[in-house]
Amino acid sequence: MSLKVLVLSRNYPNNVMPLLGLWVEQLVRQIGRACECRVIAPIPYCPPLPGFFEYSRFRQIPFQRNVNGIEVFHPRFLTGPGYSLHSFEANTYYWGVYRQVEQLRCDFPFDLIHAHFSYPDGGVAARLGQRYRVPVIITEHAPWQPWMEEYPQVRRQAVWASRECAFHIPVSRYVRDTIVYFTGESEKLRVIPVGVDCSVFAPAPEGNKPDLNQLLYVGQINFTKGIDVLLKAMRQIIEQRPEVRLVLVGGSFYRHKRLQEERLRSLAKELGLENHIEFVGEKSPHDVAELMRRSALLVLPSRAESFGAVLVEAIACGTPVVATQCGGPEDIVNDKVGVLVPKEDVDALASGMLHVLTHRDHYSSALLRSYALENFSWERIACQTVNLYHAALERDRHRRGLKDSEVGQTLKV
Repeated sequence: MSLKVLVLSRNYPNNVMPLLGLWVEQLVRQIGRACECRVIAPIPYCPPLPGFFEYSRFRQIPFQRNVNGIEVFHPRFLTGPGYSLHSFEANTYYWGVYRQVEQLRCDFPFDLIHAHFSYPDGGVAARLGQRYRVPVIITEHAPWQPWMEEYPQVRRQAVWASRECAFHIPVSRYVRDTIVYFTGESEKLRVIPVGVDCSVFAPAPEGNKPDLNQLLYVGQINFTKGIDVLLKAMRQIIEQRPEVRLVLVGGSFYRHKRLQEERLRSLAKELGLENHIEFVGEKSPHDVAELMRRSALLVLPSRAESFGAVLVEAIACGTPVVATQCGGPEDIVNDKVGVLVPKEDVDALASGMLHVLTHRDHYSSALLRSYALENFSWERIACQTVNLYHAALERDRHRRGLKDSEVGQTLKV
């Protein structure tokens, strides 16, 4: 009998934001080979207040879809502009999904709940786990510092959810350390990274060479990602190698992020980089993979990064990377696949990119590909995750004194 898993994640692709939470969808698809999965991905509802009409686009999202054979439900929950109701979102989220969970439970008696992000999803999952007497696993994709220090009500709910869940999965050692700062050490904490779709992110056919003058950035265009530092580093690089150019892939859905992008575009003009930089907007995973294959390197200059999935994607394409020591990249980048430099250091970033460009032929595409497959393939990540599902159910069985037959049979991915 297949294990039945209810996935709870407000970060999940939809027709309005098709790139939102792709990493969650990919994990669900892989786990779906061994388990039966249903997804509840609630959609924020904000009253049509002046200046916040961007939320009205969410009304285009259907309440139920079937995506790659997996049922996805999109109930609505009340939110406010920006972070105005952030401390109360777990409550509005819970009551927004409650009826959907009740209906789903009748036809899909889930054995376990897997939530993505500790707040609000994890807190809601923990409440539902208590109601339906099923174990809960929470994957944390974001560091807890410094933002939880600014929201004590959120912090209390997240810490409670961490204590209630069967396992808490940070996606990097850095994220783990920020959780431990608030919760203390716990054997529940198990680091499992984000995976990579190695069928999409793959090296170019033999004989196809990258453009050694093209550098690539993929991600949101904002200051947290260190784009201002990257632009200043590019100013230094083109003084030595005027033929080099930078392609920036990414966009912003929310207005405050779009304003940051506008400021960064203005900075590029102030630095005289118009002929060396191209902002190309959001791209599909297939288009991103093609750009990675055609580029000399991928750079991720972030001030803070919980993991850095684009680094793994580039490495899987056989493309070396340059990243900052800002958290997650330390779990990914070594001297065989790229260069790590201090964050917010223009000189170090420029030097790191020039080093990779100068020694580009030292980076073996086959070695990079092998490294990505061995450590970050979705098959490997899903196997680790499903093993934790069974460990959680086994613990629950002992705690409740249930028989083996009542919690499903062991499965393999």
